[in-house]
Formats: sequence, structure tokens, C-alpha cells
Amino acid sequence: MNNYIGSIGSIYSNSSDLAEIENIKKGSKTQKEQLMAASKEFESIFIAKMLTEMDKTIDKEGSLFQDSKYLDNFKSFMYNDIARTIAKDPNQNLGIAKQLYTQLEKTIKE
Repeated sequence: MNNYIGSIGSIYSNSSDLAEIENIKKGSKTQKEQLMAASKEFESIFIAKMLTEMDKTIDKEGSLFQDSKYLDNFKSFMYNDIARTIAKDPNQNLGIAKQLYTQLEKTIKE
């Protein structure tokens, strides 16, 4: 199971998400719990990336909030938090975590 989680960490470079992946490795008791946590984290990373890309399409010319590195950092934290909230809520998530879990659960040997 740690191979799945390790491969997620090797392709993604956001330090807060990497810390969350390390917490999954340490905190979960069984491989199925690790898989579910990793699936939810993948969904939250996907949602955060989607929100970031959607933000790039907004016309900011003449806006009150001009582009700055401070605002970009704040947005990054905000989008990550929103994404984790959406991914963990069973009524709002996109269903990506459930599909990943269903597919990858077959590979776990208990």
C-alpha cells in the first residue's frame, strides 16, 4: 500500500499535501484505511488543482484584487482547504475517491 502513497508523493510537490500523505502512512492502521485516506487526498488535490485553473480564467483587469504573490499564496491555502472539505463531505464530493478505492481495493492482500 505504501507504494501507492509513495508514488502520489513523488509526482506532486505541494508541501502541505506531502505532509498529509506522510500522515496517511503513519496514521492508518490497515491497508484499506490507508487506501481510502489516499483516495480522498487524491480527490482533494484534484479539486484544488481544478479551482486553481478555474481562477486563472477570471479577468482581473480593473479588479479590487490585483495579482500579487501574497494573494496567490492565500488563494492556494484557501483552495486546498475548500478542496479537502469537499472531498471529505459525503454529500458534496465528486465521487473520485470512491471510484479509486473500488478499483484499487482489489489489489490489496489482507
